[in-house]
Amino acid sequence: MTNKDIFRNAVNLQLEARKIGLDWIDIEGIMAKIYEETKEVEEAIQSSKNGKIREELGDLLFTYISLARHLDIDLHQVIKEAELKFNARFLKVKSELEKLDKTFATPDEMTAIWDKMKKSE
Repeated sequence: MTNKDIFRNAVNLQLEARKIGLDWIDIEGIMAKIYEETKEVEEAIQSSKNGKIREELGDLLFTYISLARHLDIDLHQVIKEAELKFNARFLKVKSELEKLDKTFATPDEMTAIWDKMKKSE
């Protein structure tokens, strides 16, 4: 199975469910579910149970896929654009570290560098 199949399979399952009325009516409902699932991911992480964490992450991802479907947004394009955006910032961060004669930054240093990169865009 390719990565493309993962999104397509999830969307196809959601479209099948929609045929019997099992679908979101509006975006607000999906957003509320995203918040609920995010909280469940946090709780699963606190439980330190990998199986539960995977389950809740899956629920959250599936809900995001539903949101993208309702907004008619191609998730493959979303991921591609996010990768390009992150890579551009990553290269800027590496350049900034070189200017500071560093190969690694502490979390506080990285936050400052990252914020600087975002503001320069």
